Order: sequence, then C-alpha cells, then structure tokens
Amino acid sequence: MKTDGYVAITVTIILSLLMLILAGTLGMSALLTRFETVDFSNKKSSYFMARSCLDHALLKLAVNGSYAGNENLNINSYQCSILPIETSGPDKIIKARSQIMGATTNLKLTVNSSSLATIALEETVKF
Repeated sequence: MKTDGYVAITVTIILSLLMLILAGTLGMSALLTRFETVDFSNKKSSYFMARSCLDHALLKLAVNGSYAGNENLNINSYQCSILPIETSGPDKIIKARSQIMGATTNLKLTVNSSSLATIALEETVKF
C-alpha cells in the first residue's frame, strides 16, 4: 500500500513533464512562425521597392529616351538601386536591386525600346 503514493507522485511528475514539453514546443512553434512572418514581410517590401525603381526608370525612359540608369532612389527610409540600363537589339534591360533588413530582391525588366512594352520581368539571384 505504500507504493500507491509513489505511483501517484511518479505519474504526476511524468504528466507534468509532458505538459511542460508540450507547452515549450507550442511556444517555440509560435515564435518561429513569427520570424517567418517578419521575413516574408521584409521580402515583400524589398520586392515592391525594387519594382518601384523599375517604374521610376520606365518613367524616365518615357520622358527622356536617353536615361542611362545607374542611380539610387530613396523612398522613406528604404533605398533601391537602378543599375546601368543595357541595350540588347531592339530591347532595353533595366535591373533594380533592393535590400530591406536582410531580404534582397534583384529584378530584371526587359522592355521594347520604342513602345516600352514589357517583354519579360524576372527575379534573379544576383546580377
């Protein structure tokens, strides 16, 4: 009959440890999910910042067809870079890079030189 008390204490300790492990696992899962959300938000901001640079370059090309690129743009506290514009046959290639809190986006836009119609837009790992 003395073992009934020991069994109850042992079962209680084991259940407490299981509950502690479960709570720790759920807490870490929530924390990691939060970091993934922040990373996604930074990547999205970086993408749209680079896209804004491309739009700026297109506007400059539309106003003055001799725009060469090679410029940094500041919008609020963020910055993006327009690399020198390349000509490939009848097309112009505009490259823009943006980095926001570790998230980097490199966009390459190919447009028709005369109409500025988009031929291709792609994200590249690096230029």
